[in-house]
Amino acid sequence: MRSKTFRLWQRPLLAGVLMAAVALPDAAVAQGDPAFVHEASDLEADARVVYGTLANGLRYAVMKNQTPSGNAAIRMRIATGSFNETDAQQGIAHFLEHMAFNGSVNVPEGEMVKRLERHGLAFGADTNASTGFDQTIYKLNLPTVGEPVLNEAFFLMRETAENLLLDADAIDRERGVIASEKLARDSLSYRSTVDRLRFFTEGSKVLNRLPIGIAETIETMPREEFVSFYRGYYRPENTFIAFIGDVEPEVAVAKIEEYFGDWKAQGPALGQALPGPAELKPGRVGYFFDEKLMTSVTLGALRPYEERPDTRATRRENLIRAIGSRILNRRFNRKVEQGDATYLSGGASRYRFDDVIDGMTLTVRATPEDWAEALAEGEQELRRALQYGFSQDELDEQLAIIRQARETAVERADTRKTYAGFEYNYAKELVSAFAQDKVFTSPQTNLALFEETAPTITLEEVEREFRDAWRGIEDPAIYFVNKAPLENTEAALKTALTKSREVAVAPPEPRNVGAFAYTDFGTPGEVVSDQYVEDADAHLVKFANNVRLNFKQTDFDAGTISVRVRVGGGFMAMPTRSEALRRLGLNLLDQSGVVGHTDDDLRIMFAGKRVGVTAKTFIDNDAFELLGATDADDLAAQFNLLAAKVKAPAFSEDVAAQYFRKIRAWYPTHDSSPQETVRKYLPRLVRSGHKAYGFDDLDSFMEPTIADARSWIEPEMANGLIEVTVVGDIDKQTVVDQVARTLGALPERADTKGDYPVMGNVQFPAGNETPYRYYHKGTPDQALVYVYWPAPDASDSADRYRMRLLRGLFRNRLSDVLREEMGSTYSPGTASYANDLFDDYGYLYARVTAKPDEVDKVREGVLRVANEMANTPIDEDTFIRAWTPIVEDLDSSLENNSYWLSVLGDAQTDASGLTRFRVREPAYRNMTAEEISALAEQVFGGSNEISAYILPAKMQ
Repeated sequence: MRSKTFRLWQRPLLAGVLMAAVALPDAAVAQGDPAFVHEASDLEADARVVYGTLANGLRYAVMKNQTPSGNAAIRMRIATGSFNETDAQQGIAHFLEHMAFNGSVNVPEGEMVKRLERHGLAFGADTNASTGFDQTIYKLNLPTVGEPVLNEAFFLMRETAENLLLDADAIDRERGVIASEKLARDSLSYRSTVDRLRFFTEGSKVLNRLPIGIAETIETMPREEFVSFYRGYYRPENTFIAFIGDVEPEVAVAKIEEYFGDWKAQGPALGQALPGPAELKPGRVGYFFDEKLMTSVTLGALRPYEERPDTRATRRENLIRAIGSRILNRRFNRKVEQGDATYLSGGASRYRFDDVIDGMTLTVRATPEDWAEALAEGEQELRRALQYGFSQDELDEQLAIIRQARETAVERADTRKTYAGFEYNYAKELVSAFAQDKVFTSPQTNLALFEETAPTITLEEVEREFRDAWRGIEDPAIYFVNKAPLENTEAALKTALTKSREVAVAPPEPRNVGAFAYTDFGTPGEVVSDQYVEDADAHLVKFANNVRLNFKQTDFDAGTISVRVRVGGGFMAMPTRSEALRRLGLNLLDQSGVVGHTDDDLRIMFAGKRVGVTAKTFIDNDAFELLGATDADDLAAQFNLLAAKVKAPAFSEDVAAQYFRKIRAWYPTHDSSPQETVRKYLPRLVRSGHKAYGFDDLDSFMEPTIADARSWIEPEMANGLIEVTVVGDIDKQTVVDQVARTLGALPERADTKGDYPVMGNVQFPAGNETPYRYYHKGTPDQALVYVYWPAPDASDSADRYRMRLLRGLFRNRLSDVLREEMGSTYSPGTASYANDLFDDYGYLYARVTAKPDEVDKVREGVLRVANEMANTPIDEDTFIRAWTPIVEDLDSSLENNSYWLSVLGDAQTDASGLTRFRVREPAYRNMTAEEISALAEQVFGGSNEISAYILPAKMQ
């Protein structure tokens, strides 16, 4: 059986294709079978990984990785999930994951997290777990790798694997937490995704075994069921441990043997369950309706699932099939960008759920009134590709992009992270490879395989495999999402599809985008000052035209150069206070390319190069930001594009028209969940009604024009201050030369930031005893409670770090009271805000998901915790447990290019980033419980908090 790794119960998934990856057999390895998939494959496993099997059947993989230095990660995968549950146990695999933190033979209930915190691991960020259809994964990220931390980590993993108490009272106390998590994860998007899964996997066991379970079993499962499931599946032969980090492999292997070598399973093993195949019925129609969902139509060409081993031949076939889909999706995107599409977005993907179904799907999103035309355009674009195939230029473009990605992976191989949030990291990928029945190959092997394969790939083969992948599209499954039923929905969908097929399609027109026009910007700029900042090991350079360059050479990410260009006044320079103008302007700046070249032209021109620009202007940001990442070979091209974006920003009518169409489609859904409703009202509420924050009705979004956007952006691009920050694996002189040649050669710029007194005038509102009430039209049994307190502004940089510790302590205490004592919420959240642009303004808030009829009780619990923190000194152990994970992470956080981009981003203008860098370590290391207690009294001690409820519309 193979792993179903997407997690429907944990987060709402965007509408689109759901795919599960392939996985290693989960049951005990049969006698004579290989313990690891690479042992039976012609693919070479990454030599950096040491694999092994203990005498009791437990398998492990150990890999040394030194980025960041002194860190490590442990992952323990148990080969069981919701598919192994009986009807009476639905949700037990996920529930059992929670019980890992609720008492074991050697760790009393409530102590596991505290023990980890004392060793520098923060609950949530460093200690967590997840449950899927056929696996449960326990995760520990270690901020240090000394003997005490390693021993504690392996000891607690062994406790989880064998020694959970599963106390009946503890189980009962956790039932409310599980129910609250189920409620928190629910949404219209989630429900639509589940219904789509039901439609495409009908006849299998999938929908009957969603990992979150059902209310009836969550509320009633007795302890005996937990013990049976735990002993039957938590066994050495079902366990895989991965250790990645700055530790010699033999040390890690010895620890695994020491802590798990004597583990013996108790009682009989329980068998692994398969989900079973889906019932494939060509021409089936499914639909899901809700007034707050955006419209989409999906066509599916599906077939029975067929297991394929991970071999060189399989990877070649997958590559060729992927190329066809990538070319088709480029065509869809191009039509949208050029204003030639009725659909708002469209694309094709493989739809595969292991042991259940395989095939291809095409999905188009549209406005409700345009669904039939969008369906026709999507169907005809797919048919055009099937009938006429692709061009050699399209194939070459995709090969260049894939080659560049694999070359970059080789360059970065030794500096990829052990663990990370949103980027490639070895802890995640190594476990995924095991779980997905894939050989964990090195970047060098992946590139070599590509270079071996690419010359043999012909256009004819790509087209042949593409047509084979779409077998069955002549009578597809159709899935429709809309705000309301059509008149005879099934007949309407089939009629629209039939009418589309009666339209003949023509071959695609060839494209010739020419050469990039912006390579000469005049006489290179002269350097007028060059300052070395010793404590940051950075250089601050200024050119004669007032352009600044802040540079730091690093080897944290081999071969990668991160670039951030701040231009003009951004959000703060808006002539009209309008979220509508901000969004329109940002879309135009980011997606219009440059004068003479569309965004699509640029993609073609720079295919195969690490060149690109993302434009941003964040709320409360006093600059437009142009962001990119490149390497030494493409640095010149990257700066050509950056300078062109500043010199000749385009304002495409096609981009504007498409933006307004998307806004019209999106706006009716803006209150489709409590979270979406928050974005409309609360940013404005907490700033005393300032109109630059939050947003109004649909008409307000339609008011700004291209001319309005130009009048805001063009002067800033033409004259505004420019501060460039470059951090990465490159020498200083090369960067100076490239900036001098491009941005440094532009006409003279402003030498100071602008002054924006109106935009900067924000105030925290007066406290209110009665919560503000806002309403959403999403899931009717969901509500949110927000409570805000005024907090210190950003004038004292050390306050930023004191507030971080305070909000962590506040969150921990809220979790104790609301989750453990009251059983009212799954995961309360806290956050704080302060900005250098605003004097006497900052805040801290708590956010809690609640049942609508419990919002008052939850708010009272939040206020009780705040009052306790204001009036009760923080004890030393509580302080140390919150403080230690932060301090232990200080050194490793410095080994990150993104961190230094933020530190140096304004180093020559207001230097607030450098100030925070200099203050950070002494502020944390000298922090005391008394200091944070005084801050808690300052923040929570008054009566000027404000509260807001986000309630279902039925309560309005």
